[in-house]
Amino acid sequence: MSELPLTSQDLSYSSSKAGIPTVVKRLFKSPRNLDFESALWEMFNLVLRPRKAYRSLYYKRQTRNRWSRDDPSFFILQIALLTLSSMVWSIVYGHSFFGFLKMMINMIVLDFFTFGFVIASVFWLVLNRPFFKFRSAQDANVEWAYCFDVHCNAYLAVWCLLYLLQFLLLPVINLHKWIGLFIGNTLYCTAFSYYFVLTFYGYSQLPILKNINFILLPSLLFAGLYIVSLFGIKLSEVFSFYNY
Repeated sequence: MSELPLTSQDLSYSSSKAGIPTVVKRLFKSPRNLDFESALWEMFNLVLRPRKAYRSLYYKRQTRNRWSRDDPSFFILQIALLTLSSMVWSIVYGHSFFGFLKMMINMIVLDFFTFGFVIASVFWLVLNRPFFKFRSAQDANVEWAYCFDVHCNAYLAVWCLLYLLQFLLLPVINLHKWIGLFIGNTLYCTAFSYYFVLTFYGYSQLPILKNINFILLPSLLFAGLYIVSLFGIKLSEVFSFYNY
């Protein structure tokens, strides 16, 4: 992105008013205030056409004073998908009800929330350094809430590949040891790589940021890991849901 002059609109999301975020307030209001249709559209396009999805989000939010979501519909649907996944995988592994609860807590609290909190905080701390901002936007700040939104968007790819597609391919994966190794490692490395690609798309929409190509580096690392893992490291066992 070239260094273009920024308007006061671009700089304004550093000065959000204190108080309970709008997205939290809307959780306790009538479901009629939630826009699940738009959330489903976002999910579909984030997986298949991420550029189009983020371009639409950019035009939708550039007229606001903040970039983070104010509608929890996307978040609610994502939790519902994770809950459904934990139920299905518990049935596959023959878990008891308490085993299902343990898996659900691990999938939602550990994998989604804890990992999301950590990575959102890391990007929030790093990208708010002057090196990653244009000179005309040194006083602007990246919202932590937007960083978590970016994580939610990117984690959708992880859900599609590891929670859904891996489940559908289980009969093929179990046919032969090497087939399971190849398909499992391909799914895991693709999911983790795509996570950082979508993360890059998310932060590239902010008009105050520059020098963010480093976000794509983990994708290259996972590409190298993928090649090495084909010599006998079964990633689907290392990160298996059975370990829950």
